[in-house]
Amino acid sequence: MHHLILTAIGPDRPGLVDQISEYVFARGGNIEDSRMVNLRGRFAVMMLVGGDFASLEKVRADRSALTTLTALNIELHDAPPPAKHGTAVPYRLTGTAIDQPGLVNRVAKLLREMNVNIESLETQLRPAPYTGAPMFEMELILSVPHATPVSQLRQNVAKACDELNIDWNLERI
Repeated sequence: MHHLILTAIGPDRPGLVDQISEYVFARGGNIEDSRMVNLRGRFAVMMLVGGDFASLEKVRADRSALTTLTALNIELHDAPPPAKHGTAVPYRLTGTAIDQPGLVNRVAKLLREMNVNIESLETQLRPAPYTGAPMFEMELILSVPHATPVSQLRQNVAKACDELNIDWNLERI
């Protein structure tokens, strides 16, 4: 089994997911992992496509057809082999706060300093009940190395979140 990463971005419209998934399937590829989003009228996707060598070569060779069909900017990248299991422990960090500049940066900096990798990060603004004030919500999936003391990670996250007035939760997954 071989893998490649397909990324695409461009104007959103109905049917894009159908067209991209049909393109991959018709060439013998299989979508194994993906993230897709519409951000204010711009569609973006990242997906891990698996298949035998010949199938993935078809996906690569016909890229211009997919670009023409979808009007998206399409890129294809070789996917590295999967990381070795057992070197880190997965955790989920969630948080909610009144929106303010720098929240993601402060949390990301803290995690980098502790050698914790952010595997995925989703954020959004939602109106608070009653007041409508913009509330920042985040969810991070982390890889915490075995060498990183989780108690120290919790203390550092608590300190940073207290300073930023973030309600947070860190749990092993």
